[in-house]
This record gives sequence, C-alpha cells and structure tokens, in this order.
Amino acid sequence: MPIDLAPFLEPRGCALVVFECQENVVGASSQLPGLVAAVEAAGMLARVARLLECARAAGAGIFYCTAEQRDGRPGSAKTPLMDRLARSAGAEPADTSVVQEVAPQRGDVVIARSHGMTGFHDTGLDACLRDREARTVIPVGVSLNVGIVGTAIEAVNRGYRVIVPTDCVAADPPEYAEPMLRYTIRNIAYVTQSEAICEAWRAA
Repeated sequence: MPIDLAPFLEPRGCALVVFECQENVVGASSQLPGLVAAVEAAGMLARVARLLECARAAGAGIFYCTAEQRDGRPGSAKTPLMDRLARSAGAEPADTSVVQEVAPQRGDVVIARSHGMTGFHDTGLDACLRDREARTVIPVGVSLNVGIVGTAIEAVNRGYRVIVPTDCVAADPPEYAEPMLRYTIRNIAYVTQSEAICEAWRAA
C-alpha cells in the first residue's frame, strides 16, 4: 500500500537541495559527457526547474550545493573520480556556476563545498536547515552514482526524512538509475515523482 507523503511535505518544513547542477558538471564545460547525455535525455533540468517553481510558490526552502576547487586543489577529495577530472582539466578555471535553467533566485541559499563528496560534509548545510526548522530534505540533481545517495544517507544520519523525486535525478550510465533507486535509495528515502510533490505543496 503506497504511503501518503503529504504529512512529510508541509512546505515550511521542506528543504529542496539542488546538488551540483553546475556548468562544469552538467553544462557545456563538463568533463562528464555520459552524465550530461543522461541529464539531457531524461529532461532532468526542466523537471528540476518546474519543481523549483513549485517550491518557491509554496514557500519551501531552496538550497544549492556546489562543488568549488581551490587553486592548486588543496583539500580536494582524494578519489579516482577527482584524480581523473584533475588530469583532464584545462588551464582555465572551471565554470562552477549553476546552469541557467535552474539558476538560484533571491532568497535561495547557495553553499559551496571545497572538500568531500556530499552536501553535508564541512559545508554548514545542516546548520542552515536547522535554522529553517526543516524536517524533510528533497535532494535533486546529480548524480545517483555518488552525490545524491551520499547526501541522502547523511541527511538520514542527522535525523531528517528524505524524499527523492526520481525524475529530478540522473545517473551515468542511465540504466544504473533504476537499480540504484530500487535497491538502495528506496531503503533510505521515500521515492516519488516531482509532480506528486508539487501537488502536495499546492494542496498545502
């Protein structure tokens, strides 16, 4: 029997967390062509944009988590992924701005991360959510491979309920998304579609 998520979606208690929807991740300057293709094929950015509209209209909190590297990369995460990206990086600084389709607006909170792989690691995101008295975290963006699942787990570890709109996340390769959602995400978060969240916010 499906669970009614409406009690968890009271707008003032919700925080929509937009994860790494940046030019150098899913935009024109990305070094991750497979992820860019997955995002484009799924129409993910348009769906995230629509969910952002609903969140702003309802009064839900909106937080952007971006990845920013210091000059020389001191403190950067020591992972195979980050090492590959460092080797292929050009001489010019990466464009880490949020892509225009889902750009922040006045009142949104942008939190930059210079180390680690998830939204909560040394970022102050938890303090911002608690200041807002958020109880439900809704992560969107990329990717299901690492950032979304890691951020969801860390949110649960901090006592938040997590709801993942499956049409507002992506994975590389695209076929990885379905088993990740079925066998991992659904055990730590409630899964739904973005329109169901919008409907709950409109009803509220």
